[in-house]
Formats: sequence, structure tokens, C-alpha cells
Amino acid sequence: MATKYLFCSYARVDYERVMPLVGLIQQELASRSADVQVWVDLDFLKPGQSWQLEIGRALQDSVGIVVFVSRASMESSFVTRELTAFASDRSRLIIPVILDHVDDLPTDLAERQWIDLSHGPYAVDPRGAAKAIVDATFHQAGHAAPPVTRAGAPELASRIADEVRQPSAPKAPGESAPRSIFVVHGHDLDALSQIETFLKTLEIEPIVLSKLRGPAQFLWQKFSSMALEARFAVVLLSPDDLGASLDQYEEVDVRDKALQFRARQNVILELGFFYGHLGWENVFVLVLPAKKKFPNFERPSDLDGILFPAMDATGQWRERLMASLRDAGFPMDGARTEP
Repeated sequence: MATKYLFCSYARVDYERVMPLVGLIQQELASRSADVQVWVDLDFLKPGQSWQLEIGRALQDSVGIVVFVSRASMESSFVTRELTAFASDRSRLIIPVILDHVDDLPTDLAERQWIDLSHGPYAVDPRGAAKAIVDATFHQAGHAAPPVTRAGAPELASRIADEVRQPSAPKAPGESAPRSIFVVHGHDLDALSQIETFLKTLEIEPIVLSKLRGPAQFLWQKFSSMALEARFAVVLLSPDDLGASLDQYEEVDVRDKALQFRARQNVILELGFFYGHLGWENVFVLVLPAKKKFPNFERPSDLDGILFPAMDATGQWRERLMASLRDAGFPMDGARTEP
């Protein structure tokens, strides 16, 4: 018998909040030796696969859908498409899981019994939430037709895959304020912690790639998917590596004298990505000065002459960051710059 799936629909920025419950649901299914698996795109879509084909199969073989409700997911066009597909037949299993209470919950969710993780018994006992979801899945598995028809799955999957691949357009004035940003960093975890702590005091959720759960070999896949939904990025350039021009290094009596501090290659790669995706005004670059006066801290040649705020003892970078966030539409009312 083919494996069936419990399809998960969520916004990429909520991945860290979604995965703990997903893990508990998977454990509950395994304990019952169920032939149902939880389908999460970032875990099931592997490099080299056709997104359209794999999403189509998952939709067609799903017994139901768990929709993680948050401000971000209710603004997501592909979450809307997934929900619409499952809601075309009112007998199909749709389980809303409330991460954040939102205004104007879609009728297809508002009329269903939901699992509230924002507060109450399930917030205290998420294993109970997982058990309730699995109970509903077992009940549904033998009573309903597939949520998406064989004929309709390819077209819907194509639309979802296309939207996942496309960059998110900047929000227009008047739309809901952003609440999360992407943070790019190197090896200095203390500096990263300072940035995360400061952002949280502003009620902004930092998204840090290295802290996302999942197989390490798919980190770039997770980055490319989640980064496309980012509206702002903070990039920390820290002196983690040493490098030099080969021409200089091979000069007689030069060698190691040519070496300069550099940021990690992944940091430079992601910096370029966000400059292209978000524009210069929505990328805040912060430089962590080297603890030694020599050698110099080299920056990419395209950025020569640009003065970036230093993450030093003065703490002035906080004011600069707040100003950039305010210009990008983040609410800064009552925000403070103290460490």
C-alpha cells in the first residue's frame, strides 16, 4: 500500500515554530505504525527533483492538511492555494493550528475545530496536540476521497512550485508591518547573539539559517526557499578567514604578508543574494572589527569606499539599524537602543 501524507501548509518564516509540532506528529504516527507521513516541503523536496512533480504527488496522496495559522501564512498566496485545493470538498480533513490569532480568518479555517498553540492546554502540552491531530488523521484516512484529484494535482502543483521559486515583491504601503528578518553571520556567535537579542527587544524575530532544523546537506535549499520571503536582512561581516590575491602572495618575500582578514565565503554569497533580491536599502551590513591591528580587514572590492557601521563598544550600530528598519516599514514605536 502506498504511503499517505498529512500535508503541512505554512509560511517559511514560521519554519522554526512549525517543526517542533511536526516532529511530535511524526513520533505519534510512528508509535502507531501508521502508513502516513507528515509532508513538509523543505524536508521532502530534494536537490535535483521536480518541485511540481513532487508537490503534485504529495497533494494527490494526502489524507488531509494541517494549516499553520500566523500573520505571515495568512498573507501567503501559496498557503491560500493549498487550502483552496483541500477545501473544494467540505468533507476533507483540514486542521487549523493557531500560531498567532489573526483577524478575518478564512471561512474554510474558521468553521473547523482548531488546535491552539498560542495559549491554553495545547500550548502547555504540544504532545496532546500531536495526538489529537493523529486521531483525526486516522479517522479521516478511511472515509474520504483524496483531497486533490489526479487530474487537478499537476496544475495546482505547478502554481505552488512557481510561487515558491519567485521572489516576494516588497509590501506596498499600508500592508501589515513585517515582524521577522534574515540574519547572515560567520563564526562569531557572541556577536550573532547580540544582534538576535537586540532584534527581539524590538519584537522582531531573527531568522538564522544555522539554527534551522533539518539535514545539513539541504541548508542551501532551506536558505533559497526562506530567503525569498525575506523583506529585510542583517549581514554581519566578521574577520573569520584569511585570504590574499595570488599575484601578491607569489611575490618574492611576500607570501603570508599579503594575507588579510576576510568574512566567510557563505556570508559574501548571501550578502550578494540579498542585495540583488531586496535592494541596497533593505540590507543592513554590520562590520565586526578585528581584534588585531594587523592585518587589514579586507572587504569585497565592489564595496570599497562604502562605510558600514562597526559593531563596537559604542553601540551606535543599534541606532543605525533601528533607523534602517524604520525606513523599511518595521514599527519602532517605543523602541530603545540600550544593549
